[in-house]
Amino acid sequence: MARHTPTLLGDALILQTDQSFTTYVVGRVSTDGQQDFHGQTNLKYVSDQAAAVAEAQAIVVPGRRIFLRNIDTGAWSEISN
Repeated sequence: MARHTPTLLGDALILQTDQSFTTYVVGRVSTDGQQDFHGQTNLKYVSDQAAAVAEAQAIVVPGRRIFLRNIDTGAWSEISN
């Protein structure tokens, strides 16, 4: 059974990976259920979570949410804004 993806249009999404070194990619969700940024432009790349959250807070649509997805583990979390 497919797992529900919590993102909705206007949310901000932060993708995190710890493969070679920790990297965060931040962008605005453009379609409901979005899980990645395939083909999307206007992304920010940062190396620490505090900077990623600050970038997300700057682009999230008022009233929407910020999500963090660890692409190595598949874990999702919501960040209060």
